[in-house]
Amino acid sequence: MKKNFLIFGVVLIVLSFTAYGFMNSNEVIEESLDASVVEEKMYPETKKEFNVFEDFIYEIGPRFGGITKEELLKATSIKDFITEEQINWINRLKLVSVIIFKDEKRSDIRANGSTFEFNKEQLELIQSFDVSTSFVINAEYQQMNYETGQLEGSQSTPHLTVVPKKQAEYVMGMDALKYFLKESTEEVRVGVDPEKLKPAKLMFTVSKEGTIIDAKLDRSSNYPKVDEKMIELIFNTPGQWLPAENIQGEKVDQELVVSFGLRGC
Repeated sequence: MKKNFLIFGVVLIVLSFTAYGFMNSNEVIEESLDASVVEEKMYPETKKEFNVFEDFIYEIGPRFGGITKEELLKATSIKDFITEEQINWINRLKLVSVIIFKDEKRSDIRANGSTFEFNKEQLELIQSFDVSTSFVINAEYQQMNYETGQLEGSQSTPHLTVVPKKQAEYVMGMDALKYFLKESTEEVRVGVDPEKLKPAKLMFTVSKEGTIIDAKLDRSSNYPKVDEKMIELIFNTPGQWLPAENIQGEKVDQELVVSFGLRGC
């Protein structure tokens, strides 16, 4: 009798642990389904564990906020680029500059004005922008400081990048691409000091054929091995890219940017 009771107790305990494990297993799968699917596709072998910081890849997309060519053609004033709240701050407008970004800095290709409405030169420059052109609308003005009652100099600088009607897509999704780049750089990030890692941007172009071309960094991350690995990986990303398309449905090249390092650096 005691023996039967003991066996029954053991069986009951085993079943309890099995049920608990099954329920927890379901919870884990339900909460991290996307990550597990990505890992299974990209890392069929057991992943190695490394002592590295976690926050590394934090953004993938156009260089700045996206605006389509069609939206640009409708723009006639800086009011099309800044908020109504910002407009209400402006007491006296001093200078409005439309400036193209080249080599990750403001270039000498610019058109200046001094009114809310764009002049002919500014409109011609804006309307000439092609896909992947990055630019800034630099508005300098005076606004009232209601605490002191004095006018103070200020500025608004919306940064934008021209994007196609349909942007280039990574078939497995941008979260999967972030996961791949993060996991595949773990070995070269061993020993990297987050405080010494400089924020960097990896720029690459998805061609109209869906291939990766022209990958480069805007600056070194201060760790050459990390730099080299990032460039190598973007050329060897598993899966396919769907090229961008313009409003006519024609396939076009599009430049994208991977921002890496620690967010807020």
